[in-house]
Amino acid sequence: MLLEDAGSAKVTVVGNSAGAGLALAACQWLRDRGHRQPNQMVLISPAGDASVSRPEQIEIAKRDPIQDIPGIVEAGRLYAGALDIGHPFVSPLNGAFRCLAPMTIFAGTRDLLYPDSVDLAERARAVGVPVELHLLRDQPHNYALMPTPEGRRARALIMRMVA
Repeated sequence: MLLEDAGSAKVTVVGNSAGAGLALAACQWLRDRGHRQPNQMVLISPAGDASVSRPEQIEIAKRDPIQDIPGIVEAGRLYAGALDIGHPFVSPLNGAFRCLAPMTIFAGTRDLLYPDSVDLAERARAVGVPVELHLLRDQPHNYALMPTPEGRRARALIMRMVA
């Protein structure tokens, strides 16, 4: 409804963490039901796969200062409700990526979710979706929202995109 009401106005969907996963799932849902896409998506540390089942995530979790695997798995289970944890509404990495809005993704290598961001970018690019991936070394989950030099630079970029 928002996209219809916006008419020709620029619409950017922005989400962080679980909200970024929800933004991606919402855009997949819009596409599948024949609705237009927003002009762009900004995904900050997106939660793409609620199973958190990649072997490399065990090592990343040891240096992630914010999250842990059991906590994310439990949050995903609660969020899923009656849906399977692998359903694209819960784990949008399991959805299709064709015909989605251009994406800008922010992730840091100290975030145990960052491998999802890398896969998301690869899968979207593979079907022709324009993607910018800002993967910063040694940055934690949601670094783009933190009061750090890296966070300030990311927010300045986000502000230019949504302006």
